Formats: sequence, structure tokens, C-alpha cells
Amino acid sequence: MLLTVRCALAFAVAAPVAAQPWREAAEARIERIRKAELAVEVVSADGKPAAGVPVRVRMMKPAFGWGTAIAGRFLLGEGADSEKYRRAILENFNMAVLENDLKWPQWERDRETPLTALRWLHTNGITRVRGHTLVWPGWRWLPRDLKELAGDPAALRKRVLEHIRDEVTATRGLLEDWDVVNEPYTNHDLMDILGQDEMAAWFQAAREFDPKPVLYLNDFNIMEAGGRDEKHRQHFYDTLRFLLDRGAPLGGIGIQGHFQETTPPEKILEILDLFAEFNLPIRITEFDFETDDETLQAEFTRDFLTICFSHPRVDAFLMWGFWEGRHWRSKGAMLRRDWSPKPNYRVWRELVHGRWRTQAEGVTEDGGAFRLRAFRGEYEITAGGRTVRGQCPGVVRVEGR
Repeated sequence: MLLTVRCALAFAVAAPVAAQPWREAAEARIERIRKAELAVEVVSADGKPAAGVPVRVRMMKPAFGWGTAIAGRFLLGEGADSEKYRRAILENFNMAVLENDLKWPQWERDRETPLTALRWLHTNGITRVRGHTLVWPGWRWLPRDLKELAGDPAALRKRVLEHIRDEVTATRGLLEDWDVVNEPYTNHDLMDILGQDEMAAWFQAAREFDPKPVLYLNDFNIMEAGGRDEKHRQHFYDTLRFLLDRGAPLGGIGIQGHFQETTPPEKILEILDLFAEFNLPIRITEFDFETDDETLQAEFTRDFLTICFSHPRVDAFLMWGFWEGRHWRSKGAMLRRDWSPKPNYRVWRELVHGRWRTQAEGVTEDGGAFRLRAFRGEYEITAGGRTVRGQCPGVVRVEGR
């Protein structure tokens, strides 16, 4: 069987990366857990196995989530930059999250923008969208009237639950998951009044009004700061355990990643292994690396992507923005204000759209089958004069003409 596998890169591949024990182990895990067998069975018009038929296999959509935060109003805007913004999203990502538009104060000011943005994403093939965030429980991030209810816990509790009902119901069918609670270590004003158990009630309410989205706890400084913030990380671990012990329908772990210094890959793996104990999916929800050193930024992006993609519990990785013109920390972007690529963008393209996507050509064997190990996802397969869609892992039957 002749088999040719190639990767189509948007930019020249960077120089070879030095071999390191952690990297070699990560590459071996990627090969083992991110690939599976794809079999293409080709039959002739009379239903007999067809040998010697050329087959082309091309990944269309990966199973793994590669996403970004998006500014809803800019996404829907007019002008050359908004058009380039939309194009860059569709060319780079199969997953998204609205950066600010679904946060509680913004939602109450303008719900049409996020709802229209969510529909645009679905219409354009990005159906994997995160909801961020239902309750960010610090006064700074809540509508102003909530603080006025601090002396009336019953009214405050009702106000929060009504908000969850309102937003979850309005977005029903448009979101894959929800960050139900965001950053409780540094934002706990609501829990100080209503009690820690109230978080479990928020998860229960989110599940009641839409049973489909996976419900997440999301927090920062779990991996950042060189991995030294042990108190924050322990609080996150303890809060996850607390919610599960109280019967909260917690379905996933959201780990942010706003770096301003590097964390050793070995430490990142250790932290991922710690949270893997919960046997829940882990998502890297908000990655960026703010630094003036673009070479270091690209190298760490490569390392962080590699170690996360290699971990069996991680099922998605989202950048917290990609363009300098719409990024909360402009130095963390992958594309400059004039849309020229930075080194970290070249790393993104090389890995996500090159090495970790399968394109293969070959011919069917005597039994009419062409088999290969391919990255998991959706494929376009051409054989015997026909083109069909199929999934890896799986068996795809192509009936020749």
C-alpha cells in the first residue's frame, strides 16, 4: 500500500525543536491519544471491493477544540478590519467564546449583539461556542443594583437565579458549555452573603433551564506565575471538590492561562495531572502570553500547546483573542494591528493547521480498503470518482461509479 502523508502550512516550518524528555513523551502521547484508525472501503458500481483505487483523505474539522475569544460587536461590524477579523476566525478556529458580551452587566445592557453574534458563528460552521460567564461573583463584575441588595439575602438570591434563568433560556441551543462561576478565589462577595452552598444552586439552575451545555468552574493563576500560586490552585481544587460533594452538575474544569512569564512544561503537566483526578474534561479557556520578547512568546506557545494537546483530559484550547486591534493585552496577540503575523501565529499555523491535521494519499489494497492512523475529526474523502464525508475513528464506504 502506498501512503503519503503531508501537512499544508501557511508559513515555513520553524527550525527543528531541540529534543527534550518532556517533549518526546508529549509527542508520544499525541500520537497515541489524538490519532485513531480511519478505514476507507471502496467498492465498484456492482458492489465488489475495488483494489488499486487512488484515495485522498483530507481533514476538514478536528475533533479537538481550537478556539478564540471574540468581540461580538466588532465581529458584526462593517469595514475592512471587521471583514479581516471574520475571515481570520473562520481560517483559524473551530470553536469560540464571546469575550465580554455574555457577562452579566453587558447582557442586561445589550442582548441582541451576543445573540446575533452566536447565530453568525453557527451559520458559518462554528457551532462549538462557550458561554462566559453566568456569575462572576464580585461586586466589580456585577450589575450595580446587586450591591444594593447586600442587606437582603433573599432578594439577592432571587436576583441571581432570575438572571441565570433569563440568560440560559435566551441562549438555549446556541452554546456547548457555560462558565457558571468565574474566579471565585478573588471574587466571592456573593458567597460571603449567601454562603458557599449557593454556588451549587447556581449550577442546578443552569442545568434546569438548559440540560445540554456542559457546566464549568473557571479560574486563573492555576498554571501562571511559574506555577507558584499554590494557594489559588488549592482553592480551585477544593472548590471543585466542594461542588461535586454538594451534587452540583459540574461537568468540566476551565483553566485560564494569562501568562506574563513562562511556567516549565513539566510543572504544567503536573498541574494537569492533579486536576485529571476529577475525571472531567479540562479546557484551556483563556490563553495569552504578554511579553515584549516575541521569540520567547512563540517558543512558550509551542511548548504550552504541545503539553496541553498531549494530555488526555484536555479537550479544547482557546486563545483569549488573536488580533492586536481587539485584544485586552495587545502584546499577547498573534496578529499585529496591520494583520501581519507574529512568530507565535506561525507556531499556531504550523501545529494546529499543519502537524496536527492529517492529509494523506494512497491506494486501496486487494480487499478494497485503504487504512491509516489519522488525527481524530471530520474528513473529506475522495475515491473512485466520488467525494464523501466521514469521521475518524471510523469506516467510510465509498461506492465507485
